[in-house]
Amino acid sequence: MINLEDFLAVGQNAIARRVVQQSDCADNYENDFKGLLSTPRLIHWALDASIEAIDPYLPDDYASISLGVSFVHTAPTSIGMTVTVHAAIIAITDHDVTLDVKAWDEQGEIAHGTHRRAIVLKEDVLKKVEERARLLMIRQANEQIKEMN
Repeated sequence: MINLEDFLAVGQNAIARRVVQQSDCADNYENDFKGLLSTPRLIHWALDASIEAIDPYLPDDYASISLGVSFVHTAPTSIGMTVTVHAAIIAITDHDVTLDVKAWDEQGEIAHGTHRRAIVLKEDVLKKVEERARLLMIRQANEQIKEMN
């Protein structure tokens, strides 16, 4: 495993800026808040900013993956407004990074929270995916055999 502090530092940060479009709104969910930025989309943008604060600085064979998000969406934002999301590294441990995330529009803060990301070898993740897929195929084959008997 690499020493993360060789590549990352507390305070390192990134910004994602987006103009709210119809596709970003709560219209995609069963609710009465049509034309307002949805929380899932805002979290997506927070993840984008977090990735941008970490991944470009890692060796090519490493990447970050999400471990968890604690996020509070505090104010509504409508179509056409610009949302800025800032993610800054606040802690680095042996294999994961914690970021402070803040979001605002032209009227002020709209959300805040923290996001944890693990630093992993891409190859290890792909091997796990292959193994899980293989086990699923075996289970499905066994179920088909049981149904035939």
